[in-house]
Amino acid sequence: MLLTIHRGSKEIGGSCVELQSKQSRILIDFGLPLVDENMGRFDSRKVKGKSKKDLIKSGVLPDMEGLYEGEHPTVNAVLLSHPHQDHYGLLPFVHPDIPIYLSEGCKILIEVSHFFGQTDFKATNAKPVTVWKQFREGDFKIRPYLVDHSGFAALAFLIEAEGKKIFYSGDFRGHGRKSILFENMLKRPPKDISYLILEGSMFGRAKGQYQTEQEVEDRLVELFRDKEQLCFLACSSQNIDRLVSVFKACKRSNRIFVIDPYTASILHRLKRISPHIPQFDWGRNIRIFFVPNRCTDKMAENKSLFKFKSAKITYEQMRELRNRLVVKDACLTRKIFSKKKDLEKTTLIYSMWEGYLPDVKPFWDKNNVPVLKVHCSGHAYVEDLQEFVKAVTPKYIVPIHTFSPEKYSEHWGSCVKMVGDGETVEI
Repeated sequence: MLLTIHRGSKEIGGSCVELQSKQSRILIDFGLPLVDENMGRFDSRKVKGKSKKDLIKSGVLPDMEGLYEGEHPTVNAVLLSHPHQDHYGLLPFVHPDIPIYLSEGCKILIEVSHFFGQTDFKATNAKPVTVWKQFREGDFKIRPYLVDHSGFAALAFLIEAEGKKIFYSGDFRGHGRKSILFENMLKRPPKDISYLILEGSMFGRAKGQYQTEQEVEDRLVELFRDKEQLCFLACSSQNIDRLVSVFKACKRSNRIFVIDPYTASILHRLKRISPHIPQFDWGRNIRIFFVPNRCTDKMAENKSLFKFKSAKITYEQMRELRNRLVVKDACLTRKIFSKKKDLEKTTLIYSMWEGYLPDVKPFWDKNNVPVLKVHCSGHAYVEDLQEFVKAVTPKYIVPIHTFSPEKYSEHWGSCVKMVGDGETVEI
């Protein structure tokens, strides 16, 4: 069997791994890069309107015959670990006859993103899998594992062919709201693994002040109990674990979580995946501000906005209740408050990757609003990686999704097999 890492051996983001047997080829993830060749932030707008040929020449797309639209497909399938753009952002270029295997929750979030114009991937070739149930694609037997991650319904994959077992960890952690999945994996790990393709996002990075999702929730409760402050909160609308933490903190502190229609739509679509995801009709601790942006307009056009009318809160009502609110930050929402000069005694709680903070901090500084960071990583800490490797006992470990591949050998020595971007090795 042949293993090729097309991208991801020495960077976080843009993951793309190929496995090839005698008769079959599969790709695992096909993401947009997060960094450019100078290690600066990758501008995803560079992909818009560019041809396949141009993107291959620039190194954004790997030169893989039989993968792209307009070619005779020779790739059997793509396995998608979770719905983050750095893992699926290049799927619009894949030939539409090639199936994309993913979780049902991942499919829903990609569909939502497409509806709101955030991705060109229509997911028409998506095939949802049943977690822990093995399926076959060509020579490969594949078993998806549900894992704890900030990306909803994230998967790892056990892949078998030609007498070899490969475990692709995807992005995972052991400290989120689904940490039981990590604990169960340690108790009942996959056996006889030949190669563990292991993410290492946290190598070279500090854990941060808040190390678990529960610690985040508890700290939010402390902040929300300060009844002198209006709280704005910045977090991803697709980080469902974090939205659950915020909602729980609002209930514990008797605050009202004010979300936008886009966020409400995501939560509503995921209702059939889990009954524990907060919904717009869950009582007095959640309301929806119909912020006048393109997402709200899009929902008004297709008549889906009307279903949320019972939970609507107006700007005037928010002014009256301001010290009881946690307002999910959105560009136009913050601008409306600023224009009305209603940002006195306000705190922004920043609860997402710090790399996005420079985009918004100038606005809050201009309005004299302090920014408090309350966040925990979506990725496994080094100690958790060590526990995981100890439980799995793979013959070899291949670094992926990391800026520090050299640190793997510090922990696992000769078990580490370095595979560079574009390199093909026999396994």
